[in-house]
Amino acid sequence: MNKCSVQLSWVLSAVLLATIFLFGIRWGTNILSKGPVYDEQYITVPIDNLIKYGWSVSTAINFEETKGPAMIWPYAIIGNFFGGTLNDLRLVSVWSSIFAAAFLAWLALLRSVRPKLIIWITLGWLLLPYNLIFSEIVMGEVSYLLLALMAVSAFVFGVGSPVNKSKWIAPTLYCIALALALHSRIHVVAVAGAVCLTAFGLQGKSSWPWWLATFVAGLLRIPLWYHWGGLVSPQYQALHGLGFRLESLSYLAAAMVPFVGIFALEGWRRVKARPSIMMAFIVGFFLVIIAMPDLYVPETIDLTANNSRFQGIAATLVKKISSELLVQQITLALLAGLGLSGLIGLWHCRDKATLLTSLTFWSMLLGWSLYALTRGFVFDRFLLTWAFLLPILWVQLLPRGLRCVQYAGLAFIAAYLAAIWLN
Repeated sequence: MNKCSVQLSWVLSAVLLATIFLFGIRWGTNILSKGPVYDEQYITVPIDNLIKYGWSVSTAINFEETKGPAMIWPYAIIGNFFGGTLNDLRLVSVWSSIFAAAFLAWLALLRSVRPKLIIWITLGWLLLPYNLIFSEIVMGEVSYLLLALMAVSAFVFGVGSPVNKSKWIAPTLYCIALALALHSRIHVVAVAGAVCLTAFGLQGKSSWPWWLATFVAGLLRIPLWYHWGGLVSPQYQALHGLGFRLESLSYLAAAMVPFVGIFALEGWRRVKARPSIMMAFIVGFFLVIIAMPDLYVPETIDLTANNSRFQGIAATLVKKISSELLVQQITLALLAGLGLSGLIGLWHCRDKATLLTSLTFWSMLLGWSLYALTRGFVFDRFLLTWAFLLPILWVQLLPRGLRCVQYAGLAFIAAYLAAIWLN
């Protein structure tokens, strides 16, 4: 078998594993008998309107949701083809996750990851915090991740191929995928910034096609911003908008632990990395001391108010440990220190996988930093929009012992969330 045939066989193995796993969860849990969960009661409204009332400016553009048309339209088209019910729409998420696993496997093979490790990478994809749950329900993350992986795949293919073969094709494909992702959710801005910084680090001035492609994709998002008058549709702009708040950084630093906390241990093995890892821990710890987020969650959502909600794995863990505010603050501070030190530890491990590590590090750092300029809701799951390459890095950068620890922790989180939302 030639190299392409071998790669195709391993990509198909990733697809097969993801298919068996996700359909097993779909049929083996109670999700098919459950009504709307998570944000499905909101997200499915514009999708159902498109299916029920047809396509018009009112239904296709002037809908009220935090997601963009690139999320709403495919669910309406493909979901209607399946039948149009809630469970039919959920099937779109299942297949989006399966195709995303295929792109992730292809990316790994492009970066010369040993083919036998593809199974580990696919398992890591399924166990990414929240990904398993969102792969089974109608949420914006999974279809967005597929678009983001398409954009990153075009970039990785372009920088790894001879210039004469990909000088224009790869940046053009990247631009198209990025523009679509921008019309799904604005979080991809951090990924675009990571692509530009990584390209400049690798190619210097010759990286200009990637900067140009990113700029063009950004311009294509402006008409929707102008039409809506903000980052999201008018009704939800009080929940997601621009502002300044350090508490967002405090909380997201703590929320990084399940994603990159393990790299604090791996990075510590490098003596030169220890001072910066210690400094990152101190920054994260005192960031929470200075700007402690309010973990109280109101029972209702006021769409007209500037709601401040910090919800997810980190908040749940902290509140389960203690109801005392001081203990909660110290616990969250320790988590924030570990989260930032893990991110810095990831950077110091980049010698084993320079390109993908740089993309992930810059995506998470830029995404985290940009949340200092936002107001409204902050959820742990937002980190998933920048951390989708981590399954490859867990395999490439971590020794077997730490990888098993990481996967065990991820499996526990996935089982816990599945028990809550899918049963």
